[in-house]
Amino acid sequence: MYERIKSWLGRVPIDDPVDRRNAIFMQLLLLFEGLRVPLNKVYLVAFHWAYLQDHFYNRARSGSMTAIAIDFGTDLAMTITAWLGIYLIRLGKFKPAVSIYLGSVLCSGAIAYTAFGYQATDGNLTFIMILALSGIMLGRTALWITYAGEAITLIMSVAPIKVANVLHLPPVVIDAYALLPMRALMSYFLIAVIFDRSIYALRQSYNEANEKQKQLTLEIAARERAQEQLLHSQKMDAMGKVASGIAHDMNNIFGIIIGFSVERDRLPIDDSPDDDLLAVAEAMDGIESAARRGTSVCRKLLAFSRHDVAHLEVFDIVAALKGILPLIRKVLPQTVQLQVHVPDDEILVYFDRSQFELATINLASNARDAMPTGGTCTFSIERSDHRVTLSIHDTGIGMPDDVKARIFEPFFTTKSVGDGTGLGLSVVDGLIRGAGGSTAVESELGKGSIIRIRLPIAEPEMVLATPATFEDGMRSYL
Repeated sequence: MYERIKSWLGRVPIDDPVDRRNAIFMQLLLLFEGLRVPLNKVYLVAFHWAYLQDHFYNRARSGSMTAIAIDFGTDLAMTITAWLGIYLIRLGKFKPAVSIYLGSVLCSGAIAYTAFGYQATDGNLTFIMILALSGIMLGRTALWITYAGEAITLIMSVAPIKVANVLHLPPVVIDAYALLPMRALMSYFLIAVIFDRSIYALRQSYNEANEKQKQLTLEIAARERAQEQLLHSQKMDAMGKVASGIAHDMNNIFGIIIGFSVERDRLPIDDSPDDDLLAVAEAMDGIESAARRGTSVCRKLLAFSRHDVAHLEVFDIVAALKGILPLIRKVLPQTVQLQVHVPDDEILVYFDRSQFELATINLASNARDAMPTGGTCTFSIERSDHRVTLSIHDTGIGMPDDVKARIFEPFFTTKSVGDGTGLGLSVVDGLIRGAGGSTAVESELGKGSIIRIRLPIAEPEMVLATPATFEDGMRSYL
């Protein structure tokens, strides 16, 4: 039964954990006060009415009838605010509930002390209670506001001093000091200081505990991510070893295909321009082009699995982008419109061309995934001083700030399991940074994303040092 009542009292819509715990005690206290005050008054009226009249009402400064009205009125006000406090706490308004109740008790005490005088009332315990509740439930500011109100109330309760003449001044001073409740003021002050220091220490401890808990939560989350990345890395390492063997064998096969396809130069096309010979030559040219792209993919797999040095060369980034536009169009669905804005002049960069092509296709596939219902994907190249910027702009769903901050982290992906490894953008960022460039992302939910790749423009000495032809590099590789 007790656990059910406690559980019901604790089911209040209060966000602050401290207030939510204090709400259980406060509801019980308000329930007790809401019953005690009226029942106590009924008991006193029924069995001790004569005592109340002789010792309180008849001695009041304001007269007997006024004193009775004040006594019953203040008790009624405290009872109503006690039940009102319970109702407000059930609504989740903890601090207003406590403030209204304590304010009612303090005002009632001030009226009673003024009407009956300090010597005629016995409200010290009540003042100590509201002093403690204001500090514990509402904080240090409320504590000292309550103390100030109690001090004013005690001073107002002092009986008026009648000064007959100036010669009676010393006795008047002595009487005033005796009447003034200095002991109560000092006692309340000491209690307020003790509560103030205790509340401050508890609040500091609570804040420190919260900070440590947040730090521990972040550390646990970081360790979990690291463990996931480690497991994923082990899987990728095993898959890389398998891919390395397959890529090596496939690379040799592609080399043989390239070797046979270049035999098209022996066809007598110039001597006898036959349509069949032209078709065969075009087919073999397509076979060579596809084999070379397959070789580039194999070299990429080998470089990833064995951490080989990239095949750096000087090439025209504009021509490279135009060369892979057919592949990009195949990556993008028909619902996505492709736009390309590039300068007419060539812009030379010193980079691995196959890695650049794969990175661009990877970014195109990411733009496709960001536009499931269609949109526009725009590729643009701009030259600025000694750098060139490739921008990929999609009109997709965009990214929130937390995703945008982690987009280049290894193994981070927002795709479902099996749809992505989280390595694409990380590999792109690593390749670009390794070449002295940089990557940047701009995104806003509902307005799409822009990924910018900045690469340094090739220096003249790089152009002279680059390998003469792709075939020469390929032969040395094989």
